[in-house]
Amino acid sequence: MKKLGCNLIRYLGLGVCCAAGAAAASSLCGSQAEAQQTTIGFVPSIASDPFFVSMQYGAQEEARQLGVKLVWQGAMGVYSPTAQLPFVNAVLNQKPDAFVFVPTDSNALMPSVNRAVNLRIPVVTADTSVADTTNIAGAVTGDNIGGGALAADLLDEALGGKGQVYLMTGLPGVSTDELRKRGFEDKLKSYRGLTYLGFQFSSDQPSHAAEVIRDLLLRYPHLAAVFCIDDETAIGVIQGLRNAGKLGQVKVVAYDAEPGEVAALKAGDLIGLVAQQPVLEGQMAVKMAYEATKGIKPAVKNNILPDILIRRETMDEQSQYFYRRGGREWRPL
Repeated sequence: MKKLGCNLIRYLGLGVCCAAGAAAASSLCGSQAEAQQTTIGFVPSIASDPFFVSMQYGAQEEARQLGVKLVWQGAMGVYSPTAQLPFVNAVLNQKPDAFVFVPTDSNALMPSVNRAVNLRIPVVTADTSVADTTNIAGAVTGDNIGGGALAADLLDEALGGKGQVYLMTGLPGVSTDELRKRGFEDKLKSYRGLTYLGFQFSSDQPSHAAEVIRDLLLRYPHLAAVFCIDDETAIGVIQGLRNAGKLGQVKVVAYDAEPGEVAALKAGDLIGLVAQQPVLEGQMAVKMAYEATKGIKPAVKNNILPDILIRRETMDEQSQYFYRRGGREWRPL
């Protein structure tokens, strides 16, 4: 899995590089006054999802530190370009100084990038990205290829190196899902005892994922394990296995660390989670967007953060990677 190395060190060090002295203090005050006039628009794919609630927390904390205004808008329950585009257009109509978004489709959202560029609004992508990244100012995401490989490693270990495995993915056209699939399939090739049965889309609908698993068990009664590429898929797979009386017999690894998945891991319905770092993604995206408004190019344009494998036996020590719910712990601007 790729490491952050110097990329993260550079990021974490951005706020501590100021020189001492009265001249530096005066420059800092001027910079803060200028930053207060800066507006950054941010459109997630689904604003209500705990992954993006966590990303919003990071984005707002960074905006607070920089003294910039953050405009956060997004669809509440549907992951699709059709649901996202009205929010993208609404934010761009406000002509923010910079624009951050999480594209729901790498091709369908390209015109939005082109529109922003034509308006001279710097664009940063977070989590997912677009088909052509030539004109974006920066990007931050998790190590999706490495995360897919982590899932393959855990399933091989759990199955003792032998068994039939299946991949349940979400929607076509989602860049992160495609990378996770590639990482999983590539790593499986090194495990000769595992038989890969293929993949199917769940349409990000738990009910559809449950139906797919039901049909899959009829075709492959000796199915040993499933890798679920996102949380909605995992919910459906768990329910489908429960309905078939196979929960616990078929090993399941899922992406993300949303509250329902964490509960399923604790209950033993999942054997592992591959967690991302959405808070840090939100922070870094806002930081890059702000710097782009000042003409500062990032040291690294495409930033890849390591994903974290969470096992049931270590989950208490890794709770910092669990995603946030909205609620008392949440501090909006």
